[in-house]
Amino acid sequence: MLLLLPLALGAAPKKAPKSQIKVALYNVTASQTRAKDVSEGKAPVQRLWSNSVEAVAEQIVTMDCDVVGLVDICDSIAGRQGNAGLPEALKAKGADYSWLILSNTRPSLPLEGAYNKTQAIIWKTDRYDCIDWSINWLGGFFDKNRLPKGVKGDATKSVTWAKFREKATGKEFYFMAASTNGQSNESLSKKNCENLIRIADEIVVTDGKPSIIVGSFNMQETAPAYKEYLSMSRWFDVYNRLKEEDLLSPSELSNKNTRNNTSGEKPSSGRPDYIFVDGFAMDSYMVAREKFPSADGTPVYPSYGFPIIAALTF
Repeated sequence: MLLLLPLALGAAPKKAPKSQIKVALYNVTASQTRAKDVSEGKAPVQRLWSNSVEAVAEQIVTMDCDVVGLVDICDSIAGRQGNAGLPEALKAKGADYSWLILSNTRPSLPLEGAYNKTQAIIWKTDRYDCIDWSINWLGGFFDKNRLPKGVKGDATKSVTWAKFREKATGKEFYFMAASTNGQSNESLSKKNCENLIRIADEIVVTDGKPSIIVGSFNMQETAPAYKEYLSMSRWFDVYNRLKEEDLLSPSELSNKNTRNNTSGEKPSSGRPDYIFVDGFAMDSYMVAREKFPSADGTPVYPSYGFPIIAALTF
């Protein structure tokens, strides 16, 4: 009987190995915004998309993240303004990412249609398969002409989402990239966040897979929309959770800013960009505050936003 004991123990089901993933949120800022700031003297010429796209690409390569949510991409992403596209710039650097871009002004295939403050999701092609995707509007209205009386602002804020399967293990998870009105319109911002959480719940509830929400929410933690909807949801703010557990580095505790000023000279105040997770262990969080050479070799912050990065386990 003792000879059979190792066989019996060996028959116990094995637990699936843990999977590690590094994700990021990066506000790349639209080419037309950059051009306007340069023309008005608010930003140096290095800020033009055609002069900084290589720096943005180098930032993404340096981060070496598995999945990245890109916000405020607009025409910059496909090179329709500035004659330089980020997909091509990444490919030239040997970075093998797949892309999901859906217009938030009309349904379209990736890299087609009119981009209006749209998100993109990119992922390492060799690690994941994208098995489902869509886009949902957060304002509750399709366009500005349908806004309720007295409400101003952009109602076409949206969330782009994808469901991924890890090739090595078959594990699945959701990744959502969003943008909201923020402090520019408090009532619409609250509607954005209310709808974001409702939509996220509807997407994930059917199978309960782990999920990630990244976004440029243009608000601070004291904003009503954050306190009433984001902080009350089942998704946890990675920064705040690691801070509560005393797991943030001293540099992140002393400087939580996620954006630099318009001219790109120094960090601006606040933390308007976020990573929220459900079903993941949160291992680390950081803000990438690095400079890279622009087209003329001048070291610059590639965008108005610093990428925020989280290492997770599931």
